Amino acid sequence: MTQSIVVQVGQCGNQIGCRFWDLALREHSSINKQGVYDEAMSSFFRNVDTRYENHSDIPCGNAKGKIRSLKARAVLVDMEEGVVSQMVKGPLRGIFDHQQLITDVSGSGNNWAVGHMMYGPKYREQISETVRKAAEACDCLQCFFVMHSMGGGQ
Repeated sequence: MTQSIVVQVGQCGNQIGCRFWDLALREHSSINKQGVYDEAMSSFFRNVDTRYENHSDIPCGNAKGKIRSLKARAVLVDMEEGVVSQMVKGPLRGIFDHQQLITDVSGSGNNWAVGHMMYGPKYREQISETVRKAAEACDCLQCFFVMHSMGGGQ
């Protein structure tokens, strides 16, 4: 089965992403009543064994097919940490891997140029590395979903 990675950028992208993950979990739970990690779930989620410090993936279709802990195949990027920290503290907090969150504290204040000229060069390598690691965790990467605003605020 193919996997997709969701890249959420900025306040708008992370708010849309929050709704997306909530809907995805509701849809899977209404269809998959036994709580078995199957190929459909692997499209957007990793099934990890949280009993170990290094979260190892649990493959589909074996005796350990039960869900240990779902982790979203997502990279969250925002230079103002407010929306991302709300997601991490909210009802979806367990599905996000903290190693795939990239935030700063000051933000670009709805100014596209500040984000592009100041934060772009500063975080380019970290974002690329985080997306690369998420892609390497996939068996058959199909696509990336990028969620962001088109206008840069207000």
